[in-house]
Amino acid sequence: MHEVAGRRIPPEFTIEPYTDHCREICERGEHALIGVSPGNGYFNEQRLTALLRWTSSVFDEVDPVIPDTSLTHTYRALGWDPERVRTSTQRETRRLRRRIARAWAAAGVPAYRHRVRVLSEFTEHPAYRSLLRRIEQVVAEKPRVRNVFRQASGLALASHLKGVEPSERQLEVGMGYLIAELPVCADTPAILGVPSSVHIYHHMIPTMPLMFEELFASPGQAFAVVRPADAAPPPAPAPGVTLPRPRTGG
Repeated sequence: MHEVAGRRIPPEFTIEPYTDHCREICERGEHALIGVSPGNGYFNEQRLTALLRWTSSVFDEVDPVIPDTSLTHTYRALGWDPERVRTSTQRETRRLRRRIARAWAAAGVPAYRHRVRVLSEFTEHPAYRSLLRRIEQVVAEKPRVRNVFRQASGLALASHLKGVEPSERQLEVGMGYLIAELPVCADTPAILGVPSSVHIYHHMIPTMPLMFEELFASPGQAFAVVRPADAAPPPAPAPGVTLPRPRTGG
């Protein structure tokens, strides 16, 4: 994949669409959503600057999104009291917003294209609410889907628990993070009002294949792994966690 919408792809990053249909949407180059995870060391200011510069040269519109409301589920899973959850979520979100704003400025992209979004902006949108109910229902009714969310919840909590196995309650509460952010990844066009969109992240997200296989994703939605061209191969998944391979087809 060397061009998007007739534009050459700069060599600093590689892009790997998940399916052939995702590739077609990538090639339109209309919109990219970047999930910027709080507390993730990958998203340092230098990396964000390079990523925003690259993405802005490939896509017409770019929206970095901070999953602020999702973060509350992780803090609740750790047993924090409500006030600490609220203040920590606000602090981390402000810190990350400032970092993204500095990265936008350093990227040399025109100021009118600088955008930083938070998940809480969209949680009352009818399309978001409808998708959230559908995802919650499927997670509750399908053991295979629920198991993937539980495994992903354990991986997300691992860095906080420092080798301690999460309890059943922590896994259940932690799943809320993944469920809360999935609607925006499943139908960005409807929620953000764009013609098509590519959700990009630097590795395969364990729940992402379910978005396509369980028919959450809208026809204008894609997912692609975007990572630095000189990056080492991604680490192997934790024992017991199987990450699917990219598929052909829609």
